[in-house]
Amino acid sequence: MEKINTVKGTKDLFGLDLVMHNLICDTFSKLCESKNFQQLRTPIIENSKVFKKTLGVNSDIILKEMYSFIDQGGEEIVLRPEGTAAVARAIITNSMQDDLNKKFYYYGPMFRREKPQSGRFRQFHQVGIEIFDDKNLYNDIEVILLAEKFLNYLGVRKKVKLEINTLGNIESRKNYIVDLVKFLKENYSKLSFESKKRLESNPLRILDSKSLDDKEIIKKSPILFDYLDKQSKFFFEEIQTNLKKLKIKFSLNPYLVRGLDYYNHTAFEFITYEDKSQNAILAGGRYDNLVNSLGGKKISGIGWASGIERIILNLDKIKSKKKIITIIAVSENLNSNILKILNFLEPIKGVSFHSLYAGNFKKKLIKANKIGSIGCIIIGEEELKENKIIWKNMNSGSQEKIEIKQINQFLKSKTEN
Repeated sequence: MEKINTVKGTKDLFGLDLVMHNLICDTFSKLCESKNFQQLRTPIIENSKVFKKTLGVNSDIILKEMYSFIDQGGEEIVLRPEGTAAVARAIITNSMQDDLNKKFYYYGPMFRREKPQSGRFRQFHQVGIEIFDDKNLYNDIEVILLAEKFLNYLGVRKKVKLEINTLGNIESRKNYIVDLVKFLKENYSKLSFESKKRLESNPLRILDSKSLDDKEIIKKSPILFDYLDKQSKFFFEEIQTNLKKLKIKFSLNPYLVRGLDYYNHTAFEFITYEDKSQNAILAGGRYDNLVNSLGGKKISGIGWASGIERIILNLDKIKSKKKIITIIAVSENLNSNILKILNFLEPIKGVSFHSLYAGNFKKKLIKANKIGSIGCIIIGEEELKENKIIWKNMNSGSQEKIEIKQINQFLKSKTEN
């Protein structure tokens, strides 16, 4: 019989991977709720216009990576490739543009048809935040501060460095692109095949090329910062000043760009110290025309997203803190009493009750030990007559009889530390 596997670039989540996945989402949610961000969940499927209007028709996502299809009603549908445009669409759809609090957070699966590799999947998971407001540089600082705290709480901040840059406003960037394209055309023969393709369609993305030959050329290219107007320079300098006041370490990377059309001004990434193409674990930036481009009001925005799979690669391996208590009976004719005990037991934080029915008593104890049980509730005939069970400590091997009506209180005392 044919073995059916997962679709290429996807994976099942279970075991320690799922424990770490949930840890990241729980840590993220608690941080966002403490800063009065509202959770927002957008559909996994969206109208293709949400992304074609915002990401740029020449972006890699639109050209090569987006999963799209025509449904039975003739509508062009895409699997959500990123969260920011979807959130912007949601605040328009649900008339939230005038809400006083327009701080949102989200997490969930995204989809891009990329070449699967370590830390990169075709179905991957992100956590992200967005702030929609009047243009205000303090929002930029706040989202970077939250990213700093998030990575610190997970224990991975020490493994990454923060790089920042500015893309300036649209007018500054237009002037820069003219000179950048001129420079790159002068070095056309030395560019990589991928960068040659991008030269006419998305020249800014060449600055982020991973090709060693491209990097050598880029070192001599014009610098965007030199083309900024006074307002753009002031905006970026104030962000740097405030990051220093908050003691957030960062370095300037004049070649850092965000590959999507809607970004302007602030751009930042937290990247690992490894010299490889997929080393960013959290990235974000400012977008002042995104909501307006989707038919909404002219509201500025700033946010970031972080890949859960990328974080897991840098997360110190942890063991599940879950404590397992196994319930068994000395003989199978007493199995119905296991269900009675399960029904009577109250939930205890960090404790799981595992029932075993099949096999002889000795085998059930062996199984309980193999799954890491801290103790066993044992149901015996003589004990039931006295309305009691046996508690067996799996670490010490000691046993004691407990009245069934006292079992919840007893177990809490045994597992609270």
